[in-house]
Amino acid sequence: MDELIRLLLLIIIGGFIGYITNKVAIRMLFRPVNPVNLGLFTLQGVFPKRKDQMAISLADTIEQELLSKEVIMDKLLNPEKIEQLKTTIKELLIDRVAEMIPPMVKMFMGDNPKGLIQKILDKEGDKIFDELIEKLKDEGMNNLNIREIVKDRIDSLDFIEFERIIFGLMKKELRFVEIFGLFLGMIIGVLQYVVTLFV
Repeated sequence: MDELIRLLLLIIIGGFIGYITNKVAIRMLFRPVNPVNLGLFTLQGVFPKRKDQMAISLADTIEQELLSKEVIMDKLLNPEKIEQLKTTIKELLIDRVAEMIPPMVKMFMGDNPKGLIQKILDKEGDKIFDELIEKLKDEGMNNLNIREIVKDRIDSLDFIEFERIIFGLMKKELRFVEIFGLFLGMIIGVLQYVVTLFV
């Protein structure tokens, strides 16, 4: 009976230590936010200490692997969307130009001034729109700096907010690490008991 109680105690203590150790280790990724001087060494959370390097690394990864300029431009200016945009702009231009034409000039244009404007746009419009789209693409490629945008956004985040985002994204995974520590500690407790039997 004493051996069973000893085994159960070792399992409970091992599980408790494993769980608490992992819980503290996860918290120490984020806390303390500000450096705490403990005499021989300074204690600070891993993420707050390395926030600048993390921001650069994350920004580089996002730009190179996830959201390159080319991907964004292709998504924004894909052929289907360009055609929709052309149609919308043409319709707006026809309406606006027709409204701006003085009544005296409309008399010389015939019964359908919008039709005349549409013919002109149909003839030259696509070429003008294609040139505008190319210019827009070039300007976007030259001026869009995803790395800088991501880095600035991370730098501007309050660290408590950053911690909340990470925990929100990885809540299940971090909980699994804590539970895994519990089971690992329990297994170590069993191994300790087995080892002490033979010592």
